[in-house]
Amino acid sequence: MEVGVRRDRGVMRRLRLDFLKYTTVLQVSVANNLAYMLEIFFRSLMVVVLVFILSQLWKVTFALHREKILSGFSINTMIWYLIAGESIALSLPALTQRIDQEVRSGQLAYLLVRPCSYVLYNFAQYLGERLVRWSMNCLVGAGLALLVAGWPPFGWQGLLAWPLVSLLAMSIDFVAYFSIGLLAFWIEETQPFSFMFSRLTLVLGGVLAPLEIFPEPVRSIALALPFGAILYGPARTLVHFELDRFCQLLLQQVSMLVVGCAILFMIYQVALRRVNINGG
Repeated sequence: MEVGVRRDRGVMRRLRLDFLKYTTVLQVSVANNLAYMLEIFFRSLMVVVLVFILSQLWKVTFALHREKILSGFSINTMIWYLIAGESIALSLPALTQRIDQEVRSGQLAYLLVRPCSYVLYNFAQYLGERLVRWSMNCLVGAGLALLVAGWPPFGWQGLLAWPLVSLLAMSIDFVAYFSIGLLAFWIEETQPFSFMFSRLTLVLGGVLAPLEIFPEPVRSIALALPFGAILYGPARTLVHFELDRFCQLLLQQVSMLVVGCAILFMIYQVALRRVNINGG
């Protein structure tokens, strides 16, 4: 009995130390990015440019249709939706390029000997960088939306649920782009795959317009694909919170993370064997 208790305590202690280790990496990543707030601020101005252009296009669209509501979205709701979607889309760091470079340069072999998981270390570093960018995008975008569209239309339920689904969306992005970066073990250039995934996410993820506005059969195809869980789902949750759709989104995001992590683990294990075979 005492042996089992000691073993359980040892496991809990290791888990606690691992948690503190990666939390520290996250904090350092946040601190490093906060040191360059001016650069991050100017980069976030891209949200202003894109949302301003899109908002003008949507104002013309509403005027031409002579409607105040299109597929459940008013012009006010549409602008806040665009802010929410673009804030996530434009906060993505250059993760694939970094992983690609570490693999191709051989630096990965040296990074693997550190007393921490290479994947979790990169996730903590990525999350710290992305949270700072996302927060700045949200602040700048909210200022623009208040000037252009007025007070936000969402309630406290959407405001509370939005950070959770946005965090899950960022985690899905990490799994996808990290897996693409590891493909550098087999192919010379991974950027075409990264570019393809990002464009599919932008077009079919609903960042330019809610998926309800898409014509059939594009709407049904986009809703069936997983890209909507990254941008459309979180943005719609903020401006149009519905409990049943929120639960469906959570289930979709968690399922994507489980499947994505399993694929990432398989790619990573095969990649590690290639490092060992090549004398890394």
